[in-house]
Amino acid sequence: MRLNRIGCTLLLISLISLISLSGCGKKGPVVPLKEALPKAPQHLALSQKGTALLLGWEIPTLNQDGTPLEDLKEFAIYKTDYALEKGCPECRTPNRLLRSIDVAWYHSSHPDSRRLYLWDSAVEEDTGYRYRIVPLNSNGHAGADVTIHRPCYLPPPPPVAVQGEGHDRQVLLRWQETLPAEGEEEWLGYNIYRRSGDSYFGVQPLNDKPLAATYYEDLTVENNRSYDYAVRSVIRVNGFIVESALSSSVTVRPLQTAGF
Repeated sequence: MRLNRIGCTLLLISLISLISLSGCGKKGPVVPLKEALPKAPQHLALSQKGTALLLGWEIPTLNQDGTPLEDLKEFAIYKTDYALEKGCPECRTPNRLLRSIDVAWYHSSHPDSRRLYLWDSAVEEDTGYRYRIVPLNSNGHAGADVTIHRPCYLPPPPPVAVQGEGHDRQVLLRWQETLPAEGEEEWLGYNIYRRSGDSYFGVQPLNDKPLAATYYEDLTVENNRSYDYAVRSVIRVNGFIVESALSSSVTVRPLQTAGF
């Protein structure tokens, strides 16, 4: 009788095991779906304008698996510094949070822009800086990060005596020549910046490359509209472009010539 009970128990265990195996089939253990995470920001740029560094990057539109990035929440920007004599190959990974930028907030004021900029004025000359940009989704999970670095140098003096004349759909600017600094700097010329209304001066100059002359003709203006202009001196130091602070601005209003 006892043997029969043992045999029935073993048979019951076998049946339970068989049912369990047939229910699972060949699927194996359950694996959670992998979350799609943002791709790294593209087209990084780090420039010096006056005594500040300007960091810029393109907002990614795809996840790392190629699917559309629809839940990008923010960017976390980290910063570290390094000694120029040692160079950045030995510098640390930036882990000190400089700032977080909410993407929805940025789009509310820049609805048509896919490029984001961040000014950092907490820098010193003859020091190198490295930045790490991390995209985060709505769950707070980090995507692929990206880093960029450059040194910060003493900027050249800005141009002086900037003057402007308004003509028919035309503005003519003039300023005094800025004397190049002596030393390792290479003199490149001048960059022109413009704004209209209550906006700030743009981060990109009107001209494609630094101007050698001390005048500039702007043909991309409208009559009866006021424009503010400022100029930066441009040098190259150890292979890096360095711009001066903005000059004093001048306001010009182009007008249609009388009789036309």
